[in-house]
Amino acid sequence: MGVKQAAVVGGVVLALAGLAGCGSGDEPAMSAGTVLEQGHKQFAQAASVKITGSESDSGQKMTFAVSAAAGGDCTGSFDFGDQGKAELLRSGGQTLFKEDERLLARLGGDKAVAAGKDHWLRIKDGDDLQTVTTFCDLKSTPVFGDGDWYKDVASEGTATVDGRKAAGILATSSKDGSFEGYVATDGPTRPLRVESPHVGGSSDGTTMDFSDYDAPVTVSLPPADRIIDLDSLKQS
Repeated sequence: MGVKQAAVVGGVVLALAGLAGCGSGDEPAMSAGTVLEQGHKQFAQAASVKITGSESDSGQKMTFAVSAAAGGDCTGSFDFGDQGKAELLRSGGQTLFKEDERLLARLGGDKAVAAGKDHWLRIKDGDDLQTVTTFCDLKSTPVFGDGDWYKDVASEGTATVDGRKAAGILATSSKDGSFEGYVATDGPTRPLRVESPHVGGSSDGTTMDFSDYDAPVTVSLPPADRIIDLDSLKQS
């Protein structure tokens, strides 16, 4: 997809977290480690999560919205600005990616556009776009997913995220680096957001917001004649 994504755009990395109470001095504050532990637990128990956000890199910005089930099924959309748009489906271990004409042209010119228009690309192990599947794997989400984030976590105070009171932390993984994360403190301690720290005023990085916990994720796959392998498209 000429894509790039926290996954396809570079590997969706983020961070999560939490800290103190809700800001009313009457409420006890949680340690950064406790906030991370509670957020991780809630994320791991979720049947599904909707992830919306953006990825910016060297002036290029992508926005996305993905609904992912704990079992790996997912559906989503990606907007790469003037570069094009794409859709994602994953069910039963099969991953499909549908690019618009602008993205297809970047992938393989006019021949790719002719062969791939109105078709879904089947993504297999080893394909260039395989990393897009990280959006469907909740365990790969930085901080809230699996990893060694608990080894280096610090409090970032309290904040308001989409109208919700939240505790913030800065968590660092030996693999993915540092990310700021926020966990709700005005209800279930669910993760609300993870984002890259903006160092030196840079706007590059990833932001992911989490919502619609446990909502049904329904994936309807297209008919077989609307699906082609990515390799065959690139060879057309």
